[in-house]
Amino acid sequence: MNLYTFASRSLALVAFALLSARLYAGALYFPEMSSASEAGYGGAGMVARANDAGTVLSNPAGMTRFDEPEIMAGGIGVFIPADFDTGSNNTAEGSSRGLNKRIVPAGSFAYIRPLSDRLKVGISMHNYFGLALDWDDSWVGRYSSVNVTVVAPQIQPTVAYRVNDWLSVGAGAGLTLGYLSDKMRVESIPPGGDDGKLRISDADFAVQYNFGVMFEPLESTRIGIRYMTETDLNFKDSPNLSGVTLPPPPPGFSNPSDGLKLGIKMPQQLHAAVHHQWDGKLALLGSVGWEEFSRFGKVQVGLDDTGISSTVDAGFRDVWHFGVGTEYKFKPQWEMTAGFSLDTSMSADSTRPIVIPLGTMYRYALGFKHEKRKGLILGGGLTFVWEGNMQIKDAGDVSGKYENVSIWIGSIYARWN
Repeated sequence: MNLYTFASRSLALVAFALLSARLYAGALYFPEMSSASEAGYGGAGMVARANDAGTVLSNPAGMTRFDEPEIMAGGIGVFIPADFDTGSNNTAEGSSRGLNKRIVPAGSFAYIRPLSDRLKVGISMHNYFGLALDWDDSWVGRYSSVNVTVVAPQIQPTVAYRVNDWLSVGAGAGLTLGYLSDKMRVESIPPGGDDGKLRISDADFAVQYNFGVMFEPLESTRIGIRYMTETDLNFKDSPNLSGVTLPPPPPGFSNPSDGLKLGIKMPQQLHAAVHHQWDGKLALLGSVGWEEFSRFGKVQVGLDDTGISSTVDAGFRDVWHFGVGTEYKFKPQWEMTAGFSLDTSMSADSTRPIVIPLGTMYRYALGFKHEKRKGLILGGGLTFVWEGNMQIKDAGDVSGKYENVSIWIGSIYARWN
């Protein structure tokens, strides 16, 4: 494959795949990255909990439950071990080594301030959408990617208003700075020489809106609903190529260094959850959600000065989330949390790109909260996500599957009020 074909086809496929692989429910929105306390629940009941400042993002309407200012800050670590096994149809040369294993750090911050009995404001800083993956430089899929970084940190100001004793509404605007970086190897021209290197990177600003409703029909029960809008990230870069000498471009086709455009969507999502206080010690949680990843898989691709523009469709599917969880206060100053959730896969074996080791996710989570003193709570959580073995769509002469894929997400945090 020459580099011009590579630029107009492969780069588009790789880039949308990168952004689809957010590291931080469902396919690529990781609830554990929205707030450090979520690692103790695995996403179960997230939009109805509203018992810490993380509700600024998880459901802005939940801020009306706070009569005093609260700050919550925490650190998060993510570890993704995955091996890659080449299949019988594989003809590519290279190592079958899978992902390099390393811990990716992150963090979150949230603040709520009451302005009156009914009106509350807040702000959240988080990276709810993103991914960082490394492969060995010599692995068989090196012409797809050897290093991917996709992050979309947000600062979200929010406001909430209590309409009456049982209904609250809230809204926020996620000010998003999307960043994409992808590094891959390029086959030498003519074949047989050393691989070249190609890198693309760009940043784009977007706004993602967040709307929440909180119903409290009983003192012991609250029901939360949250909707987040679809948001476009438009990346453009002149690919940085080294180690390969280009032949003259075909007639009517500009050099790919003139610019590659990629239009990618952060999909809309709708989640609902319930939190029920069973007695003085035990609370039960449940949740269901939908994320429109079928839209995310359709990427607008263009090349400057060529008139070439098309939509690449990865054949992704919408993602569904189901979760159950619990909180148990076994001592006055100590509380344990637990959660289980299932997020369906956005892709089938026949459509899963090689750079996305993501499928159906089974989440198992445990957490704790400790009231160190009045006004200070320390907590932490650990989520284990199991995906198992996942076949990938053949990428040229590369064929195979990821084996024993799992994700570990741990957090520690502090709350002050």
